[in-house]
Amino acid sequence: MKPTPPRAPAGAVKKVATSIKLAYGFGDIGSNIFIVSSGFFLLFFLTNVLGINPALAGLVLLFPKLWDVVSDPIMGAISDRTRSRWGRRRPYLLFGALPFGLSFLVMFIAPGYESESARALHVALMFALGCTAFTVVNVPYSSMVAEMSDDYNERMSITSFRMIGSSIGVLLAGGLAMPLVEMGGGGADGFRFMGIVFGAAIALITLVCFMGTGRARALPVGDIAPPAIEQVRIALKNRPFILLMASYMLQSTGIGVLMAGLIYYIKHVMMLPETAMGVVFPILFGAAIAFIPVWVKVGKKLGKIRAYRIGLAIICVMLVSTFFTQASQLALFHVQVFLLGIGFSSFQLFPFSMLPDTIEYDEMKSGMRREGIFSGVWASGQKMAYSVGPGIMGFALALSGFSASGPQGANVATGIRIAFCLLPAAALLLSYIPFGAYDLTEEKFEEIKRTIAGKGSGGMR
Repeated sequence: MKPTPPRAPAGAVKKVATSIKLAYGFGDIGSNIFIVSSGFFLLFFLTNVLGINPALAGLVLLFPKLWDVVSDPIMGAISDRTRSRWGRRRPYLLFGALPFGLSFLVMFIAPGYESESARALHVALMFALGCTAFTVVNVPYSSMVAEMSDDYNERMSITSFRMIGSSIGVLLAGGLAMPLVEMGGGGADGFRFMGIVFGAAIALITLVCFMGTGRARALPVGDIAPPAIEQVRIALKNRPFILLMASYMLQSTGIGVLMAGLIYYIKHVMMLPETAMGVVFPILFGAAIAFIPVWVKVGKKLGKIRAYRIGLAIICVMLVSTFFTQASQLALFHVQVFLLGIGFSSFQLFPFSMLPDTIEYDEMKSGMRREGIFSGVWASGQKMAYSVGPGIMGFALALSGFSASGPQGANVATGIRIAFCLLPAAALLLSYIPFGAYDLTEEKFEEIKRTIAGKGSGGMR
């Protein structure tokens, strides 16, 4: 790969236009409709609509994600070496928009096979197709932040717009999915209707993001990217990246369990109908959206690292407290969900703001710009972690004696409580171990920028 061209002097910050930030953030609405719908509702679709054993359903959601471990770094490398009139990343938003939307639709079309295993295999293949389309669009999309600005706090600002879009996508998917299912007639017909509506929205949103980011800064293409094994080796040499990714994968595993388990918690612990998701989600992600600007200010005042640790602590406390909530305490549950949303807001903001900083660290060491490689490896780890969550939830349901039809046994509610509340809290607490060693502060980042600027101008520090 070619060395990076000279940068602007450290301290010379060029602000990214608000219109570009808005368009970029808008793009994550579609990605999160996909993530939330598959994470929150696909397991429920498999168990309660298709009648698939929850343990088998968990495996259905796990194995397609193993393909992402390979496909994400490959996609990152492809976007790194792409040459086009639209830059390295944006062509995949343009040409991937329609396949992305269509792949979402086919995930929620119920197959008519008599065999349970055949139905499970069909959904697994459709889910794998959807994950591939997501990779084609999302890996290049995620790489754009590092190109749009090289300022520590400006990246946090760009990421805040992305996370607002992310929260809106989560809110739309979580709040409207089950009402759309009901509007479509419920059951298999209802899920197909939901797939049509959301699939069309995903395609349109991706195209709007492409058009609105036309004036965003992009860096020159490098030479042919190294093989996938070499990419992993490159990533493993980046200490801040490894620490951040290890922490985030543990957190994402916990969040994946939470996402898959929420609808079961609402139905079988709080004794509410599935449509109550339309109330819980606006509370959860309304809080997440509202507090993103607050977390940006906290991050600037305390630093990203300290602010993020506070946010994770809020999530842990709320999850543990929710374990003890009873069905009669609906108001308390709503307060807990609101506070959980405040903590979740930090989880949406800070990791994606820190990732570009670790890429800058790699540039200082290597003299190369490799956003696609790191975004691909990151996305691969993220998706693998998210996929483990529904699998854990599926096995927890199976162990508790969950039945897709008929009354549930006494152990089901307890099993759901443990899986939904305590397992995610434990995963987040474990994430403090690698995150405690992450020390890429703003001061260190500015020193990295000065070193890169010195190399680019021919002077070595």
